[in-house]
Amino acid sequence: MGEILGSHAKPIIGIPIYDEHTNQIEWTKEKKLGLFAQNRMQIVEAVRQMHENYEEYANSVKEFSRNFNGNGVNNTAKIVSEILENKK
Repeated sequence: MGEILGSHAKPIIGIPIYDEHTNQIEWTKEKKLGLFAQNRMQIVEAVRQMHENYEEYANSVKEFSRNFNGNGVNNTAKIVSEILENKK
């Protein structure tokens, strides 16, 4: 999710798959970085809201992306790789 919001600077409509996703998407909603949906009607409503207020969401995402560290994924992958290599 961070890559979409940071590197790509696009607001999202989040659909949770796991329980922890719900918390992340709620945080995104609170920060005006995207919207939360769990069923078809909520998705349609989220698309409508985002379309009507797109500039507000776009500005929030632009601000977020200015502070985003895109190397987070690379750093995590490097740490995991090193851990796995040391276990061999």
